[in-house]
Amino acid sequence: MATASKPPRFGARGRVLELIRSTGPTSRTELAVASGLTQATISNVVKELLHDGLIGEVGQAASTGGKRRTLLRLSPDSRLGVGVLLGAEAITLVVCNLAGEMVSRMKTVGAKGMTPQEAVAAIARSVEFIVEDAADDAGRIVGIGLAVPGPIDRDNGFMTRALKGDLWEAWAGFPLLAELEKATGMSVAIDNDATAAAVGEYWLGAAEEAAAYACVYMSAGIGAGLVLDGTPYRGVSSNAGELGHISVDASGPTCPCGNRGCLELFASPSAIVSKAKLEAAAGNLDMAFTSNIEEDLGRLGMLGMRGDAVAHEILRSAADLLAVGIVSLVNLFDVGLIVLSGPAFVSTGSIYLEQVGQALARAALSRSVHPVKLELSFSTRDSAALGAAVLVLQEELDPRTRRSVSVSAGSGIPSVSWDPGP
Repeated sequence: MATASKPPRFGARGRVLELIRSTGPTSRTELAVASGLTQATISNVVKELLHDGLIGEVGQAASTGGKRRTLLRLSPDSRLGVGVLLGAEAITLVVCNLAGEMVSRMKTVGAKGMTPQEAVAAIARSVEFIVEDAADDAGRIVGIGLAVPGPIDRDNGFMTRALKGDLWEAWAGFPLLAELEKATGMSVAIDNDATAAAVGEYWLGAAEEAAAYACVYMSAGIGAGLVLDGTPYRGVSSNAGELGHISVDASGPTCPCGNRGCLELFASPSAIVSKAKLEAAAGNLDMAFTSNIEEDLGRLGMLGMRGDAVAHEILRSAADLLAVGIVSLVNLFDVGLIVLSGPAFVSTGSIYLEQVGQALARAALSRSVHPVKLELSFSTRDSAALGAAVLVLQEELDPRTRRSVSVSAGSGIPSVSWDPGP
């Protein structure tokens, strides 16, 4: 009998589809046993999935003495989802199929220096290009998943981040979801980038066996996506996991968020690069800098990996601080797995794995009961974009997971107003 790790919580349709995806060819009887659903429910759901072309019958299992069972298999390319990761330094787009396989990928200039309207127009052009490249039949595209930095208003489709002087300050309240739907003519689902990355890690295979895990996602800021008992934990307003805004120094400087001594003040990519610039100015570090923090952090990581003592120490110190936050996260939620993901870990991952791993072995309260596994993402750059595509596939294919947004009569576009202010 086919076996599978526990799938995320869907409705009956979504759960059956996920079991078929994760187990490979399987029978109706095996689906009933694995899902806990009745044979009648399985029969009805399978009939619907066959009708929609999402699965197909692929022969029969070997006889065990009775009637041979018909095997069912996912039709992975029957539906495609577009995932968009909105970043300051880069905007990444992917197209993936129902099996979570990446069909196409592209990377464009980031949103830094763009108005929200300009960014929406740029994303719409990129979506048109990548869809044309990936799909001979645009009807297979179910929609766009958009991963953005938090905090967000997920139901109404906009970012709420209004920290003074922050890159995303001008985006606060801008109806991003509605405007992107208008510009592309497609359904759009929005989520926090760290949550999307956590979902992406499940589909990439890093977290399939973990009942509770966290994806620590570091790009411009530091966030964490939590998956508990197979379900993304979003909190009351879909803003759980703001790891960068836990305090690591109660008497430290005031963060724009209002807290004191936030982790991001000391360990975010911009903070790391700022420290590197000071060392370079003092003649201790031979490194040229650009206006792109992501690229600068990558260069610093390469120097550290090649044995530059100053570069390595800067990163080790930042990793130790991040480890403080991760240990707190583990102690709060008792997760069994931490996955490090995001552009910041592309060239620095080994340093972070060492420092965070030591901290977890030393300080995680649950260490005597179970070890906390620590892994680097299978795709540090793309897990959030992939997760965003998966989220929109889930929302379109499993009605139980659809978002609830107020829609103007006849428009198909959420009713969200935005006042950009003076």
